[in-house]
Amino acid sequence: MRTAKTTLALLVFWLVVVPPESWIDVLVGAVAAGLTVTWSQRFLWRHAQPYFSTVPVARIPRFAAVMALRIVTAATQVLTIVLNPRLPIAPELLEETVAFESEAARVTYANAITATPGTLTVDVRGDTFVVHCLAPGLADDVTHGRLARDVKRLFGEAS
Repeated sequence: MRTAKTTLALLVFWLVVVPPESWIDVLVGAVAAGLTVTWSQRFLWRHAQPYFSTVPVARIPRFAAVMALRIVTAATQVLTIVLNPRLPIAPELLEETVAFESEAARVTYANAITATPGTLTVDVRGDTFVVHCLAPGLADDVTHGRLARDVKRLFGEAS
């Protein structure tokens, strides 16, 4: 059952990334998703089934909207920095410790940091995330815990 869910999730991702223009695009996506899951089971998940998140679908749109707003805001800030002739860049490495109950939440948090312009997850050591920041204000959502709260809410974890 998890194999079918994972294949379906990959197919949906494919259809979002490559909007289908004909049934052939859907067929290619289905074949690619099926081959990817089959290969992953054979070589990556030899002794375990693939993980399929139990995140309630109703929580995803809110998280996606908040992340979209964060990305647009950060992109505007980075653009302002880049277009400034004096380039007020002050890169720094931050270490933030956030405990998540699941590995999926930890990965989502690290990827959400990296998806936001001006910040990059450099390393994850247990519950400690090393984040590179282009300028101090760009990591406010990380340093003030807002991003961690949103990821915990997405996965139904206690704050």
